[in-house]
Amino acid sequence: MSNLTLSLVRALVTLLAALALALPVRAAESECHVRFISTENVYLDAGSAAGLDVGMKVRIVRGGKAVAELEVAFVAEHSASCRVVSGAGTINTGDRAVFEPVAAAAPAAAPDTLVSRARVVTGGGAARRGGAVDRLDGWFALQWDHSAETADRERATDLLSLPFRVRARDLGRGFEFHGRGNLRWLSRDGYGTGTPTSESRHRLLEAALVREGRDLGWQLAVGRVGGRRTSAAGPFDGLAVSRRLGARTSLGAFGGFAPAWGELGFSTDDHLAGVVLEYDRAGTGGRYLDVTLAAVGRYRGGEISREHLSLVTSWRDGRRLSVLQAAEVDLYRGWRREETGKGAALTSTALTGRLQATRSLALTLGYDGREPVRTWETRSLPDSLFTEAGRNGWRGGFAWRGAGGLSLDVSGGLRHEQRTGDDVTSWQAFARVPARMLRVADVTVSTRGFDGPWLSGWSPSLRAMRQAGGTRWTLEAGLFSYTGKAADTTRENTWAELGLSRGLGAGWDLTGSLRNDWGDDISGRRVFLEMGRRF
Repeated sequence: MSNLTLSLVRALVTLLAALALALPVRAAESECHVRFISTENVYLDAGSAAGLDVGMKVRIVRGGKAVAELEVAFVAEHSASCRVVSGAGTINTGDRAVFEPVAAAAPAAAPDTLVSRARVVTGGGAARRGGAVDRLDGWFALQWDHSAETADRERATDLLSLPFRVRARDLGRGFEFHGRGNLRWLSRDGYGTGTPTSESRHRLLEAALVREGRDLGWQLAVGRVGGRRTSAAGPFDGLAVSRRLGARTSLGAFGGFAPAWGELGFSTDDHLAGVVLEYDRAGTGGRYLDVTLAAVGRYRGGEISREHLSLVTSWRDGRRLSVLQAAEVDLYRGWRREETGKGAALTSTALTGRLQATRSLALTLGYDGREPVRTWETRSLPDSLFTEAGRNGWRGGFAWRGAGGLSLDVSGGLRHEQRTGDDVTSWQAFARVPARMLRVADVTVSTRGFDGPWLSGWSPSLRAMRQAGGTRWTLEAGLFSYTGKAADTTRENTWAELGLSRGLGAGWDLTGSLRNDWGDDISGRRVFLEMGRRF
């Protein structure tokens, strides 16, 4: 890194550390926040210390209503991972998660979080009441991710990240300040002359004054807007206003400038505008219906970049059946109509259903179809990258929860590739035996596999987790093997990883991991460290 970059990093770390030390630690309450969302799990920034335990139900609450439900799968002292019971597409990082804490919940192991922590952009803690300092809550962390190849190339990469989320409440007239993002500095060694030795990749996802709440007639956000209501447009610099038309319906409009492509910096090149209509109805016994319809237009220099409609529906009939639907319809005018010859087209659709067949068995079935979309940025790319890049497929599975924390998850998928006209199958299975049964460690055995027109392969892994002396230790090892069908050659790669996570008190926690890879494709090591602070 350059001297300037290091100076900036030191200044930021010093400033944030001073701020964190000056803030009191929140008391454990029945509220936390969504810290990260993966393809299969939702990670929370609270754990057994706040009263979470395996098997508990957690509600995602937004605007005074529950929009999704989670089930705690693994829990550590200050973190937990959950499976989505209903409302998967409605969950965003930073959302409030509400639960009924258990008394003196025993700490248990949580899943390995190296990948999730490396991607974290938001977090937070339980809400507090009090003076000016008590109205400020959030999370930040200093992360160092080092990887080095030990083969012939001997290349190394260092990524220094500063993810954060902050909320200042009770600013008057119902306003709050919401800020979240990630500052990242990347340095490389041993790469070719065409690769930069250092660069920054900062992302400011939200920095806005927000007035929202189910009991407020008028709601608005101004600044770098990045809330759920305008999620169909992505983050933008401008204004969003909505008005409740009754107990269940609201109508809003928004507009502003789209951030610069890639870096999300301020730019006036692209502007966007849109309207959004929301309907929500909550009943007894966990029943609810949530429908959001948005129309979004994005433009550059007076020309259309993209115009589309977005429809998201979340429905739940009590505790047994839930359905999530999401779709986008692109509207073609101007140059887009000339190139496609269409007036409109369904470009994205997703439908997922979940049935709680018995108390311990849940069934899921879903369909996902996506068509490539041309925008101003991708207008000049070759047609072959678009006409053959669509895909659609099905996925189904079941989740079984046994006594004492035993669990088994099995799923499979069938996807059709437009580029080749072939089908790709995939499958995965996870079995977990909790530490309370083995009396040694929490053990998870998993395996994944795929079979396509060019490659087929599988990847088994074994993970053991143990809580000892306030530290959660994780040991994981696995194999990835794949075969190229054209040349009938098989390549194998193995890896092993040791990780730890420990609460340091006063809201601080430390996470670290050491990973080694060796095999036909890669030989190297990876070190990850994170010092985080909840306030």
